[in-house]
Amino acid sequence: MTYKNNRLFSILGITTALLIGVATTSLTAAEQDLALMVTVKGDVEKKYDAFVEEKIKSIGFVLTDPHKRVNDGYKKKYGSTKLDILSFMSVANKNAMSPLLEIDPRLAGFNPFNMLIYRKLGEENTHIGHLVPSAIMDMIGISDKKIRTEYPKIIEPLNKMMKEEFGSDLSTVKIKKMADKRMMNFEVAFDRPEDLDDFIDGFQEKFEEAFEDKDYIIAGFFNYKESFDGVDRLPSYDAFWVYSLCHFKFSYTVFDNEGGRPDAGMFAPCSMYMFIRKDDNKLVVGMPRLGNWAATLDIKDPKRLALVEQLYKEIPEIMASLGAKEVENVNPLKEASNPLAKKADAKAEKKVEAKKEASPASKAPADKAAAPTEDNSSVIIQIPEVPKPVEALKVVTKGGNAPVKQNESLYKPRSISLKVSQPPKAAVAAPKSEEQKDVKAGDVYGGKISAYLRGKLQSVDSVKKALEAAGFKILSASHIDKKGQLTSVAFSNDALIAMANKPGRGFAASLRVLVDEKNKQISVTNPLYVTSAFLQDDFDQKAVTPILESIRKAFPDLKNSEDAVKFKVLPKYHFMAAMPYYKDMLTVAKGDKLLEKAKARNGGKDIVFVQPLSKESTLLGVKLGKRTSKFVKKIGVKNGALLPYPVLIEGGEAKILDPKYYIAVMYPMLKMSEFMTISTVPGAIQLDCENLFR
Repeated sequence: MTYKNNRLFSILGITTALLIGVATTSLTAAEQDLALMVTVKGDVEKKYDAFVEEKIKSIGFVLTDPHKRVNDGYKKKYGSTKLDILSFMSVANKNAMSPLLEIDPRLAGFNPFNMLIYRKLGEENTHIGHLVPSAIMDMIGISDKKIRTEYPKIIEPLNKMMKEEFGSDLSTVKIKKMADKRMMNFEVAFDRPEDLDDFIDGFQEKFEEAFEDKDYIIAGFFNYKESFDGVDRLPSYDAFWVYSLCHFKFSYTVFDNEGGRPDAGMFAPCSMYMFIRKDDNKLVVGMPRLGNWAATLDIKDPKRLALVEQLYKEIPEIMASLGAKEVENVNPLKEASNPLAKKADAKAEKKVEAKKEASPASKAPADKAAAPTEDNSSVIIQIPEVPKPVEALKVVTKGGNAPVKQNESLYKPRSISLKVSQPPKAAVAAPKSEEQKDVKAGDVYGGKISAYLRGKLQSVDSVKKALEAAGFKILSASHIDKKGQLTSVAFSNDALIAMANKPGRGFAASLRVLVDEKNKQISVTNPLYVTSAFLQDDFDQKAVTPILESIRKAFPDLKNSEDAVKFKVLPKYHFMAAMPYYKDMLTVAKGDKLLEKAKARNGGKDIVFVQPLSKESTLLGVKLGKRTSKFVKKIGVKNGALLPYPVLIEGGEAKILDPKYYIAVMYPMLKMSEFMTISTVPGAIQLDCENLFR
């Protein structure tokens, strides 16, 4: 018996190829470079952070989405780690990249890219590096001569600076083999609305929710169309952005634990680009396949390959649920993207015969020839029975560390859990109204204090009049949502300004009222809560109490919110271990005439209010980017009064409260699982505030 062209063996071969993450070799690649790595003796983490956060700006690169010490998250969730450090720091050079995206947008599949750093426990050497341009272009399938010439030139200054900063102990990681299928590409047709943002906003919300529901983390977002100087560098597109995706279980399994491959972190997080061409009604999506990881690094461990296979199938399924059609990998600016050919179904290929009574001959075994008919002019061709397709194998993953029980809900977006990390001995639900009937709104009760005071819904004009009648000055009234259902009214008075007119205390100078038409209520920031947190050692409760009494006079029906914190911990509040405190402010700009620069930016439209505290100090209320400000909707609009975002200018510097602190202190009941759903927001807030002074 011969097996030549035997269908059964062909099917088995296809199945086997899929199970190893589509790592079929399409060309010999042993001499091709995959990545450039520099080896440094000892701990250079601080130096590396400064390198990607500041130094690379001088050559046009920016840090888009920092994910420091991912290994700490592994240890927190799974109870152990084999790594001393693992950080994913995505970088990009928007201005240099834009002309090349006008030629082939697929280059965004690896841009932003990760400037990886890792060191295993017990090892002396730290490794820093990134994928090289030739490997990136080969995996994407880019053959354009101009791109293959110009793209490496963009990366050369980065390599030079990396060598100058960390030494000349450079090496290259070689490609073991190239995956046969390297890209996944999709198209989403849509009815183009008058305002394109309506479609984009809606799709992005559905996309993020769909992936988060499958335990993916939206680890980054980079908008190529955003311009800081008014120049449109991508005129061929109406929209162009890149998501960074992470799957925590997948990353821990691949990078960490016994036999982990932290070097594979050069591929992380995965980039998925999306764009809409000028005046088009089609969203184009592309992403490098995870099979590239397994093939180029020759990953063979079954449990790791099983996860590669899981995500290999899962991502197209999620995209299909969003209305996406998978298409061929071509440059969509030059070729039509045809639907991806599906594998032939053996059952579909089998001819369906009309039902008829079976004859004795038809019941003969399939491997025996049928008896010839009496019609000698007929030619009898016996068609063999088509073999049944091999049933899909059920992949069962064994081994590895199970999540530590008390942390099993961490890093699981949108999961609902009661036992989730919150600030130790800090965040506590306020007693129900019947338990605090003798407590005035805003007062300390049982050692606790509410962050917000809730009252019946009033109009914005009514709120402003009530505040003015109580002696307050209105700084601004601004919508913080697209529909205009949420209006944040910022206000202050002379007593509050006098308290805040000290170095580093200016953030306490304003309070807010959220007019919340969605929940039919108003929410007032509690002055005792805010000043205790922001005035630190300068807090004087007796001096603040009259301000609280004036607010109660303006809004007599106020009640304490359930968002409460132990009063004594507010000055030293932080979300959890390794998270920032009040004092850990971020400097977003330095220099002279910072207020003038901010007012000149975008015609001053990004400044909601200007509150002078003294000749040397000014507090600004800043409007965040449209996408950035959506985080309020995701974690709860009731506390949306934290916007507009405060920026303090004093001593030749513009500073903000670290968003990881400010969001946490203004959302004291926030769970870690909820925080992970907005993991890109702190970096986006910092970037928006930095852009104000460009």
